[in-house]
Amino acid sequence: MSKRARAIEDALQHARRLFSAGQTPQAAQICQQILSAAPGHPEALHLLGLAALRQGQPETASACLADAIARKPRAAALFHAQRGLVLLELGRAAEAEAACRAALALKPNTAEAVQCLGHALFDQRRPEEAVAAYREALRLKPSLADIQNNLAMALREADQPDEAERWFRAAVRREPNDVALRGNFASLLRMEGRLEEAEIAYRAALRLDPDDAVQRYNLGILLLLAGRLPEGWAEYEHRFRAGATLGRRFPQPLWSGEPLAGRTLLVHAEQGFGDTIQFCRYLPKLAQTGRVVLEAPGRLLRLLSSLPGDIRLVRAGETLPEFDLHCPLLGLPGRRGTTLDTIPADVPYLHAEDALVAQWRERIGPEGFKVGICWQGNPDYATDRSRSIALAHFRPLAQLPGARLISLQKTNGVEQLDRLAAELRVETLGDALDAGPDGFVDTAAIMQSLDLVITSDTAIPHLAGALGRPVWLALAKTPDWRWLLDRPDCPWYPSMRLFRQGARGDWPGVFTEIADALAAAIQGHPAR
Repeated sequence: MSKRARAIEDALQHARRLFSAGQTPQAAQICQQILSAAPGHPEALHLLGLAALRQGQPETASACLADAIARKPRAAALFHAQRGLVLLELGRAAEAEAACRAALALKPNTAEAVQCLGHALFDQRRPEEAVAAYREALRLKPSLADIQNNLAMALREADQPDEAERWFRAAVRREPNDVALRGNFASLLRMEGRLEEAEIAYRAALRLDPDDAVQRYNLGILLLLAGRLPEGWAEYEHRFRAGATLGRRFPQPLWSGEPLAGRTLLVHAEQGFGDTIQFCRYLPKLAQTGRVVLEAPGRLLRLLSSLPGDIRLVRAGETLPEFDLHCPLLGLPGRRGTTLDTIPADVPYLHAEDALVAQWRERIGPEGFKVGICWQGNPDYATDRSRSIALAHFRPLAQLPGARLISLQKTNGVEQLDRLAAELRVETLGDALDAGPDGFVDTAAIMQSLDLVITSDTAIPHLAGALGRPVWLALAKTPDWRWLLDRPDCPWYPSMRLFRQGARGDWPGVFTEIADALAAAIQGHPAR
């Protein structure tokens, strides 16, 4: 080895020691010096990429690692695997999967690459494949950091809760001070409806770190699901610090719930369309004591314009008017001291447009018992696997004499109509349904001509409930917090009836119950 090569190798070893000791900027600086002396040095590029990742620069890290791989393509299994981790950090899970598979093609049975492959599969919502990858990584190297937690998380998403619990308990025994691990275990218990055990587990995690925003936010969800609303609202405020919801910053102070006394309050919508429809109910009363501005998605403004009271609507992204205070929309219930007994549930608080009602009523006609149905939510939503329903489960309803099933589904899930057309009779209303820039205005008008809406947990039940229309909601065994547990009614929407799974995944049981109830409703419906 030449003197120059020896000097570069010594510098690289020094940089690695600094990196291992946590002295990342110093390690990166030495890597830059090596690259100045030896442009394209693959090991220096590799370490510089790891340093960039540690310093919160994943794009730079990805570029460095890609360059290192290009410089040393046949000996770059580790480079590929670590680039996979960087791509996961960037949210590019499919590319991360490809990087991990490239690493394994060069060096099979590399436990770290198999574990990273599990991460990539998990992030692409392929939990069964992730389980297989994590099992293999565990077999190859049982000492891998976090591998038991990884396997338990994948088993949870693959609907194998009993085995997930076994691995979570093993992981907690191995790492009893890991706050995130304890929180993941608590979330499994919550998803299984074991709320008392889940609360104990969340509070055990918070004893280790009382300020952990993720655990406090998740505890808030549990408390809301349990109907302990005042406690739940307080913990739910941590959703922004937990990264569950994008926060907003304004120079004006955050409203704490005191009387507006003529001041202007900006309320900014957050999360999904259904959340906006559900919680805009608080605005008319607030507008009686001060000026209220609601910033909301543009597609909802026309629908929201039917809210009673003097409420100024602003399209999200447009220039805001002057205001004195601000509040996120889902912060209103807590600031208003909402309990189960004081939920403002005067419906309707939204209204369909008369001209559209008349137009759609003529098109739909008076025949039969008209049931609007919706089955699929946004597949990108984290818990869509448990809330959306295959259209085939509606088959018992379509077989009832006198029932007319009318699709309210848009975009996601409509392809199921063609697949089942020969065996499931569902009417469609064409491309004109909410085809313009204004969301839900046609759907709201159509609901006025329906006898009933039957739906999965999307924005549709919120719209029907806000309009005061009869709506039946099919729910997973442990649903979203707003639907609570073990009750057939909904305190947020008096016109709503809840049908719940008795066991995880039991949609056939739910729809047998719905079909019996629908048959009775049709029987009792006056003939037209």
